Amino acid sequence: MTSDRFTKRCHFVLVLLLIQFTCTAALAAEPIPLRAGPLSMAFDVDNAMLRFIRFGKAEVLGGINAPVRNQFWGTLGTEVSNVQLDDGGNHFTLHFDVTCRERDIDFFWHGSIIGHAEGKIVFTFDGVARSTFLRNRLGFCVLHGPSAAGQPWVIEDIHGNKTPGHFPKFISPHQPAKNIRAISHLVEQGVWADVRCEGDTFEMEDQRNWTDASFKTYCTPLELPYPVRVEKGTKILHKVQVSVRGENASRLARDDQPAEHVVLSIADGSGALHPLPETGLQVSSQVAALSDVQRARLQELHLGHLRVDVFPAEDGLEDILRQAASQADALDVALHIGLHLGDQPAEELAQLAAALEATRPPVSAWFVIAATPETFQLARQQLSHSKTGTLFGVGEANHFTDLNRNRPTDRDVQVVSYGLNPQCHAHDNLTMIETLPIQGDTVRSARQFIGNRRLLISPITLKYQVVNQTPRPGELPSNVDARQASLFAAGWTLGSIKYLSEAKVEGLTYYETVGWQGIMAPGTGLPLPPAFHTQPDEVFPIYHVLCDVGEFTGSHIREVSSSDTLSVVGLALVKEGQTRLMIANLTSQPRSLRIRGLAPGDATVVRLDKENVASAKRDPEAFRSQAGQPIKATESEMDFKLPPYGIARIDQNQ
Repeated sequence: MTSDRFTKRCHFVLVLLLIQFTCTAALAAEPIPLRAGPLSMAFDVDNAMLRFIRFGKAEVLGGINAPVRNQFWGTLGTEVSNVQLDDGGNHFTLHFDVTCRERDIDFFWHGSIIGHAEGKIVFTFDGVARSTFLRNRLGFCVLHGPSAAGQPWVIEDIHGNKTPGHFPKFISPHQPAKNIRAISHLVEQGVWADVRCEGDTFEMEDQRNWTDASFKTYCTPLELPYPVRVEKGTKILHKVQVSVRGENASRLARDDQPAEHVVLSIADGSGALHPLPETGLQVSSQVAALSDVQRARLQELHLGHLRVDVFPAEDGLEDILRQAASQADALDVALHIGLHLGDQPAEELAQLAAALEATRPPVSAWFVIAATPETFQLARQQLSHSKTGTLFGVGEANHFTDLNRNRPTDRDVQVVSYGLNPQCHAHDNLTMIETLPIQGDTVRSARQFIGNRRLLISPITLKYQVVNQTPRPGELPSNVDARQASLFAAGWTLGSIKYLSEAKVEGLTYYETVGWQGIMAPGTGLPLPPAFHTQPDEVFPIYHVLCDVGEFTGSHIREVSSSDTLSVVGLALVKEGQTRLMIANLTSQPRSLRIRGLAPGDATVVRLDKENVASAKRDPEAFRSQAGQPIKATESEMDFKLPPYGIARIDQNQ
């Protein structure tokens, strides 16, 4: 380990390894179905959240919750107790208590939700601070779902003025509405929903910027100074009322019978097929050099690039570049470099040029992170001679919103990138699943202002990569997710590849190669936390998803629709007369599928699930060498079953 920066990072990791990690795997509580006349919904007990408020099959709201967010924008977990329900069938009363604790924060609130038979819901938040703390946000958030995009609305402001308009179709970089007291919007023909917020001044942001599946109406306005000091004993009372009205609002629009199958439909080949984007990974932040086993396994992924981020103002620049170049050369791939310039860009670029001359890394693309027109041109002029054919562009490391608010205008920008992670505002599996289709929405919105420039989504991670607080004993660093080594993470990754590929990006960069944020475990020198349930030198289930995709490098994709996008996703690849359909069950329940669009005839299937995941992690070579189980598709469809969090690969010759 020659780099000071790398050594410090590994020292931090080794210190954490001295801590005894604990992981209590509590079973998720089943959501409570509720009805208020024509409105159906579910109470998410674990997150104290009212979800899926619908009029028949039409979405009224995605949800209502009341997060406590600390001074670093971290969202506190919820301890829900004393849940009491009086269910009258078409009306109900629900009471519960919520405690939010983290470090110096101790906040308690009592929630009550009353559902009326005429189609009205009243949600009350009655809270008290049990300690003094700093917060960035505290109180109700109302989430209009992505189906509202482009729909007409009427906003009532805090003075009672009403203004008509529309939810934005493409992702709005800034707040679409401020000083909100009430929002009315069209749900379906003849039915409007009214949402009234009391207890604070509310405003709306387009949360699709962070891949959340919602337009969020929140308190308090961001233009007010934050963080806010909350004194012990402070009381907060909020109320949200939801109702429907209109000529069809009185009918009982219910659809209580769940579908027997989730239907996956593969588009026919009559339309244009989209090329599968190039896939890459980030250089490991924990491993300086790849072992022979790691190198051999990574070569099976047929990667197109590795990404490394460099900070020329920091020490160890030359060693970081040398290590990245060594790993790229070992895998016979090019490097993408995210360039983070500080307060003295000219001096930093001179240092970078010297380090490049000494290390000569195989760079194929430069991304100037958070660039201004001046810093982009300065970097381009300083680095354009480094390698013929190298692409120069701009990038944002963490969220689409950063690019949406810092749109490139320079004609010399050849390539654009932005990062994604699904946990900016919440951490539960369902919220992460909801982000998957929105990833494609970010691409379609980006195309509105980047034109035909090459677009890469880089990096894509499970969590925000910056650590704002040093972890306490018993905690994982905030940029590490204990689900990294899980089947759920593998299925989520498949969904991410699906939606981003179908949105027609040119490249994708996912996790690190090796380590806690990677796709395989490091060797015995850097063991993983017990929460990973993984031994040294094992691969994570994500590895097999990327390998299945990598084997079809150079293929084209056929779009796959799902009748239940919150439970099952599918990706179809076509190459040289062969079709590969990859499917993931994203839920903890078994799913029965009906697959439409495969050609009639023989096929083979390989499954990855809880029955064989341990052996697939331990000996990936043996797992991947097994012959698939024969199956047959009929003229029109195929019935198929997937166990909880199961993943399947179906191959068929045409």
